[in-house]
Amino acid sequence: MNNDRGASEPLLCKIDAMHDEIVAMLQNLVRTPSITGDEAQIAKLVANFCRGLGLDVKIVEAESNRPNIIAHCDSGLPGPSLLLNDHLDIVPPGPLENWSHPPFAAEIADGRVYGRGTIDTKSGLTTILMATKAILEVGMPLRGTLTLVFSCDEEVGGEKGMQFLCKQGHIHADMAVVAEPTTMQVEIATKGRLNIEITTRGVATHGARPWLGHNAIEDMMEVIAGLRRLAQNLELRTHSLLGRATLSIGRIDGGTVPNMVPNKCVLGIDRRVLPTETPENAEAEIQALLDDLKARIPGFEASMRRIVWWPGYTLDEQDPIVNLTCRAFEKVMGKRPNVAGKDAGTDASWINVLSGIPVVMFSPGDGLKAMNADENVRIEDLIAATKVMAQIIHDALAKH
Repeated sequence: MNNDRGASEPLLCKIDAMHDEIVAMLQNLVRTPSITGDEAQIAKLVANFCRGLGLDVKIVEAESNRPNIIAHCDSGLPGPSLLLNDHLDIVPPGPLENWSHPPFAAEIADGRVYGRGTIDTKSGLTTILMATKAILEVGMPLRGTLTLVFSCDEEVGGEKGMQFLCKQGHIHADMAVVAEPTTMQVEIATKGRLNIEITTRGVATHGARPWLGHNAIEDMMEVIAGLRRLAQNLELRTHSLLGRATLSIGRIDGGTVPNMVPNKCVLGIDRRVLPTETPENAEAEIQALLDDLKARIPGFEASMRRIVWWPGYTLDEQDPIVNLTCRAFEKVMGKRPNVAGKDAGTDASWINVLSGIPVVMFSPGDGLKAMNADENVRIEDLIAATKVMAQIIHDALAKH
């Protein structure tokens, strides 16, 4: 690493000295399971840590026992406001037989910490907490305001987390960083996530006399064939940071027993929407497919409804928070970061769309391996990312 003259040498040396403490923090967080809906225990841990740093901590709940944490450090001096965010909840570990390291043991092997949430996104949470600790313990004079927001419910859309906080007016800042897994890239855009449910309806009858009924599953097979053609066409729609638009079939449910012609089939679709598209247009394309099938297949009946809309966002690469984050990365790492986009949804979208705050994403976790069995993060990256996060705080808020 190249700590050039623009970097804060005492701050980065402080983080080197905190190496074991940083690793222990991540292990402690991983050993505190926080599957969506069960965030109270980890929220208590994080809130107590923030209080120990002398931050002004507030717990905000949209629903009992679903805490969001807002922690402020107000310098009392005029200056910009910086918001750092990560979410508290994680997905379940899945089948335990797929794990070679227990998902909540936070074991260390080959220079990595293993466990559910190490990537998504307790390594990011660690970088925010420990970078803030380093800044405050070094005693660096600050201006403006640093706000840490740790939200619940992110893995299922953030209705009780960041969406709620934004809509209730709790989120204010000039700029923000969300510590979602970015594989040490600086990410400045996300696709929108549109989940659609399609239902075909037929007429049930005995399986021995299928001609007396109408098979909803067979109709859904026609829908699926049409969706596959649409998915192939979507590959031609691309974005420089986000790649191509996509459509994926993620769930199907139909029928009652094998010897009965099914009168209902339900399909779940994940449609990733580029900034050049709208959810309304994406839905219209699917509806046109259903209308075409209705015109061609006697007795065909289908309906669709929107289940989730999670908007995407994009920032200009010259936005001040992008430049600040990239410069901070370069000061610590000795090279410019890769600037990219994220195909998955994050709380960054709600911060940008609902509160109008320019926001980037940065974290050490490998985004392509989030939610995998044997999820893990390199300790070397964890320490480096903590330095970058501290440098971001320094460059945004240090008193000159």
